[in-house]
Amino acid sequence: EVILGHLAADPVGFALFFYTFSTFLARPGLYLEDLFIKPEFRGRGCGRIMLAYLARLAQARGCGRLEWSVLDWNEPALKLYRSLGAEPLSDWTMQRVSGPALDRLAAEF
Repeated sequence: EVILGHLAADPVGFALFFYTFSTFLARPGLYLEDLFIKPEFRGRGCGRIMLAYLARLAQARGCGRLEWSVLDWNEPALKLYRSLGAEPLSDWTMQRVSGPALDRLAAEF
């Protein structure tokens, strides 16, 4: 799903998200795949408002959490996320299989 952010009549950005399911919580969650705010609107609270909307949407849909990934060098985003109460997951690491590794793994089946 996607939500579009507007400030007055100006489109400012979007948030692309989808459902997940946590076996730990035994509840659904929302995963924010991408949050984009146009450069000229950054630092004006647009990202915060979009994340607050997603949090409300997650609650309304019975989700136990809202989560996302962020690049470790993106300090402005990290600062925003910390101000929202988001916590980095120190006990989890993201894993990825792509390209030739994906081909090799798929060939095992």
